Amino acid sequence: MDFIRRAWLFTKAKLSRTILLIVTFTAILVFVLSGLVINSAANASIANAEKAAGATVSLSVNFQNMIKKAQSSASSSSTSTTGGNHFAITMPTIAETTAQKIANLSGVKSYSFLLNNVSADADSGITKVSDTSTSTSNSDTQGQGRGGFGGGMPGGSQGDFSITGTNALSTDASFTGSYEITSGRAIDSSDAGTNNVVIESTLASQNNLKVGSTFTLKNTSDSTKTYKMTVVGIFTTKSSNSSEQSIQYMNTIYSALSLANTIKGTSGQISSATYNMSDPGNADSFVTEATKLVNNDEFQIAKDDSAYQTAKTTLGNVAGFAKNIVILVAIAGAIILGLIVMLMVRERRFEIGVLMSLGESRIKVIGQFFAELIMVMIVSVALASAGGNVVGNVVGQQLLSQETTQTSSTPSGFPGGNGGGQMQRPAGNGGGFVGRAGSAFGFGNSAQAKEIEKLNIKTSPTEILMLLGIAILIAALAVGLASIGILRLNPKQVLTN
Repeated sequence: MDFIRRAWLFTKAKLSRTILLIVTFTAILVFVLSGLVINSAANASIANAEKAAGATVSLSVNFQNMIKKAQSSASSSSTSTTGGNHFAITMPTIAETTAQKIANLSGVKSYSFLLNNVSADADSGITKVSDTSTSTSNSDTQGQGRGGFGGGMPGGSQGDFSITGTNALSTDASFTGSYEITSGRAIDSSDAGTNNVVIESTLASQNNLKVGSTFTLKNTSDSTKTYKMTVVGIFTTKSSNSSEQSIQYMNTIYSALSLANTIKGTSGQISSATYNMSDPGNADSFVTEATKLVNNDEFQIAKDDSAYQTAKTTLGNVAGFAKNIVILVAIAGAIILGLIVMLMVRERRFEIGVLMSLGESRIKVIGQFFAELIMVMIVSVALASAGGNVVGNVVGQQLLSQETTQTSSTPSGFPGGNGGGQMQRPAGNGGGFVGRAGSAFGFGNSAQAKEIEKLNIKTSPTEILMLLGIAILIAALAVGLASIGILRLNPKQVLTN
């Protein structure tokens, strides 16, 4: 092991050269470590995203089948009438018991039932918000396409207010993603069988209503039927953009499913349901099992794990780029260090010739150079471990920012197949199937999901060990490149020259 002692003595004697190697090796290893920690952080964030986002499965109206039926009915009726080929679509409902059977399947984290397309008129103690009664002069068409009562859903009667029945307002991601309760509480299962309601803040302010206040509505179709409502909560939009604050959402009232059914003249019916899955991987099998329970061609079961897939794509690109950084920097580092060592070998030809003439084997000479580089490497690994987090955070956040910008600027291409939820929600940035799926993970709103807003870049013992292994590999490759010249040296030729 005499070559190790010589390596140590040479490293101390040539301090300036040693410092140069340390600086070079450290710079290489800092970028290698940055790539390692960014890759690990991105993979960890993908796992967290999967847990947080899950997947959304929607039980909703099958509009394609509905339109086909309406067209077929219009075609057959046009043969006996001269009024043209006009047709109306009556929004179907499905039994709440069926939706509950689906909710009882394994893998459901939370669920939400909605009954839409229900209207009522003002009777006493309340008047609707209109353009003349509020400074918000947005037209009703602002909410169309996202839902809301005024969207003019064919076949639905229009009254002063849109009533949306729900089993648990706080689990409706489209509501929680766009609105918030500012006073009182949300509708929950305890409100079943009551006339408790949640109203919008502008509507409450205009009518001097607060939590505990009462007012009366009457049935749009039969004015003799009245309903005395009790306010248990007041909500408002989270958006500061006035364009989101349409008259439609101000005149939307949330109630229990039982009350919405009573006003609609039905019993135990819903328009749509949303099931939030705990594991996106089980969504396909869940859809298969749920479809067997529906047995109604007017409804469809569809999954939407777009929130998770978007996060996975974004973070996967970051992780892939980080992996490429590690490979490219490692190769480039080995070449750079190899060239440096080769230059040093040329300067030490006489030393090598003396050692070999004294009987030192070529392997031990190469071992000395390797030992010298390993000593430098140990210091460089320590320095890189201290600086890798800083560089990794800067590079990682820049990569993530670019990927997030590209992802958010690309149309997501969500299918518009959701029925009740998408077409019947109040105006806002989270309505419908897209809103419910997106809000569970932050998409569907202008903000990106929290899980991909920032990478949790932190050096762990695993990354340090991997860095150490890569550093040894780089040192071995560098010495290996330089050893080609050493193996060809002849001691006699070196000393005589």
